[in-house]
Amino acid sequence: MSVLISIILISIILSNFNVEASRTRSKIEKEKYLRQLIRQLQWNEYKRSYYYYHTRTEAEGDCTADIIGDLRWYGEQTIAIPSLDTTQRCMDTCDMDSKCMGWTYDPDTKWCMGYNSITGLYSAPGMKSGSCIGTSIKSKCSEKRVDGQYSGTNLKKLETVSSPEDCMTACDNLNTCYSWLYTPQLQTCDLFDNMGTFYPGEGFITGSCIAPQKRVRLAEPLKVFRKEALERHNDVRKKHCVPDLTLDSDLNKLSQDLATKLAAEDNMPPIYQETGLQTVYYDIADAARHCTSIVDCFYDERNYYDWNSPDFSATNRFPKVIWKGSQKLGVGRAFSTDTNTMYIVISYDWQGDWTQSYKENVLPVCT
Repeated sequence: MSVLISIILISIILSNFNVEASRTRSKIEKEKYLRQLIRQLQWNEYKRSYYYYHTRTEAEGDCTADIIGDLRWYGEQTIAIPSLDTTQRCMDTCDMDSKCMGWTYDPDTKWCMGYNSITGLYSAPGMKSGSCIGTSIKSKCSEKRVDGQYSGTNLKKLETVSSPEDCMTACDNLNTCYSWLYTPQLQTCDLFDNMGTFYPGEGFITGSCIAPQKRVRLAEPLKVFRKEALERHNDVRKKHCVPDLTLDSDLNKLSQDLATKLAAEDNMPPIYQETGLQTVYYDIADAARHCTSIVDCFYDERNYYDWNSPDFSATNRFPKVIWKGSQKLGVGRAFSTDTNTMYIVISYDWQGDWTQSYKENVLPVCT
């Protein structure tokens, strides 16, 4: 059903709501709730057209090893994302995927590629690559197999090599060598830029120079998520000349407990509750990998904010982001059992009658 049709249907319900209002709640409360539904439909449509991969302010995770230029990985590619405008965003995307062992970014096409296994690399002018295993993908050559050979793209062929150990040393000395093949009968050494399929056979000695690939997560995703929420709040608060917020452990726990509860129930949370300065947000899992984009969605509600007659029921998220009286915030995030839905709760420390406090707490952009 299109957003326009949905809004028309809700508007019809609103215009004929007097009959049912007395059975549930007051007409005013129902009108507010239906206005929220219309606003939510508009927000859902907006989110579908908005690209959610936002940059982090600094590298937080473990995807900063092996950062190299003009090369890209061989391997099993599991991530392919267009329109990422920086290397950092590509790195962040891989960092937040526990199966991603490495990434390659092409600034010309703005494509980001992630790999769940890496078998080598090859020349790719202009591209940049990195790994996410906490160490270099290339390791000292130690494997030595006498029952066959690895296939690969030949970097260099050496003649008159007296032993497989000398062949291994030659691979160690070449940064782009990831496997080797020694032929005793010919005393030749082939150096490969990747480790391909192993083929059993006699008369060859071969080995891989690739480190074991296991993610070593140095960043806690929720910690990163909370930091992003704080930084983005303070970015937009500066536009309104209101003080910065700080993260609060008690508010983090309060928010996390509610997010966990909502995720366990896996029901659509109330869009608007008169419970003070707390925001509940939900969406398809991983629709927003970074909290920056979510806070941006909240802040963009300002386009609908009525400065002459403010009301949380129509734009309940924007005022909370820039609320002058708030000093602290806490963030919780949880996923439903099937991981199809993400629930986020952001709580603020301000206490008081917010219905009478708009004028002194929701300030326009300062000059």
